[in-house]
Amino acid sequence: MSSKSKAAESERRARSEQMKAEREAAARASERRTRLLIALAVVAALILVGVAVVASQSSSGENAAVPTGVEAPGGGAPYGDAAPVVLDEWVDFACPACKTFNDALSSTISKQVEAGELQVYYHPLSFINAGSVRAANAFGCAVDEGLTHEYYDAVFAEQGDESGDGYTNEQLVAIGDGLGAGDGFESCVNGGDYDGWVDNVTTSGADQGVTGTPTIFLNGEVVDLPSYEPQALLDAIEAAAAAE
Repeated sequence: MSSKSKAAESERRARSEQMKAEREAAARASERRTRLLIALAVVAALILVGVAVVASQSSSGENAAVPTGVEAPGGGAPYGDAAPVVLDEWVDFACPACKTFNDALSSTISKQVEAGELQVYYHPLSFINAGSVRAANAFGCAVDEGLTHEYYDAVFAEQGDESGDGYTNEQLVAIGDGLGAGDGFESCVNGGDYDGWVDNVTTSGADQGVTGTPTIFLNGEVVDLPSYEPQALLDAIEAAAAAE
């Protein structure tokens, strides 16, 4: 083979080896990019899981958001200032007997609160239907709006048939709008901001021996008011105050 042919063959081999090296380098670079993308995807997934866990923890259990003035994860919403007698009222907004109770005694309770004789804690339970949960959550949203007693009464006034799903969010938002609730009320209702609190109230009720609604405590003692007569409630309040 001539020297010229040998030089040409050597050049071809050099080009071939260079191309092979370039292909191998490109393959290694592609593999590194693939590994990097996989790693980034895993990290992103872990971040999303972490966010979901934090969000879940912040909306349930001990970390559940609570309405303004509520002092414990499953505590009641206060109405009125500190007073000699504390009334804890456990109700379900879809409960017909609770509506009867509220219709008969709400005015008397309000007058006692205004007179400084009574402080009320409302505990909305949610066991009758899906509307019970929605109404209890919306009530918590109304507490934030400073409409605790007004909204409580208005929801009972709109109570429907307990055999269905009960209150809708649209209905509950409309009630708040009618009472002058602010811009954040609708998003609070539709977002279920206080669903965790509603769950906790139910747990708290079971822990305290609440087995039906309405259940009434005066200064920590269960009070039986079978007739729902205003005078019977006033007598019970007076007896509770005298016992202190």
